[in-house]
Amino acid sequence: MKRRLVSLALCGMMLLTGCQPTAVQEEIWELEQENVVSFTDGETVDCWRGYQNGVRESWAVYELSDGTVILLEDDPTGPESDDGYKALGEDVQAAVSAWYESTGKRYDLHPLLQAAYTRCKEEGKEQFQPGRVTQSIASTASNDAVICFATTVNEAIDPDQAQTVRYSAFFDRASGQRLELWSFFSQPEATVRQALAASASTDPAVQERLAAAIDPEHVILLPDHLEVDFPAGAFEGQSSSYTLSVDYTQLAGLLDSRSMPGSD
Repeated sequence: MKRRLVSLALCGMMLLTGCQPTAVQEEIWELEQENVVSFTDGETVDCWRGYQNGVRESWAVYELSDGTVILLEDDPTGPESDDGYKALGEDVQAAVSAWYESTGKRYDLHPLLQAAYTRCKEEGKEQFQPGRVTQSIASTASNDAVICFATTVNEAIDPDQAQTVRYSAFFDRASGQRLELWSFFSQPEATVRQALAASASTDPAVQERLAAAIDPEHVILLPDHLEVDFPAGAFEGQSSSYTLSVDYTQLAGLLDSRSMPGSD
């Protein structure tokens, strides 16, 4: 690996006041991956990681060949720091961590780099501010039977226009087995989809479009309600993200109260 020294300053000067030499913090950047992406115009982008006095930074930067930073990427954070996760048994924790480790990042880095580079060219390097992408996992609801997590991805390719996407996952608290969203309901999936869509609109055409566009991974279970996220482009004509909030009382007769988060 190549290594570059960004700043290393050791103050060896004796001030007139008689103070002793003072060591200034060392900052080193290490090349983690060269030529992460090669753009059609021949420009390339490399990934660098910073170290402060030997301690690895929790984020990486993606630079063009001339040193222009176009994107910062925070290290994804798993569920291990979440209080709900910590309350689980060791075997269940291991199962949850293993599933998230196998799932990995919920975003595609290459298109983000391309979008950031395109914006950099359009705005000019003097005015350009790098984008940022983050991913974190936290529990959203639980009861004695199940625990629900949400992975939140924030893609701020333009710092002024961030996009947030959430992905849900549900686990049995006793075994760590991953559960399907529809298992929380006592009625067929089609019936539940229609009920969720009906809470948003009385227009049959709109209901049909929403019901078909519901992605179980974008249904977030919270203690007293659920939220259905429709990312931009989830259905025809949708140019921005939309979230449908549904109180559990609106789904009376559809829920399996023994397993639904928030239930006794």
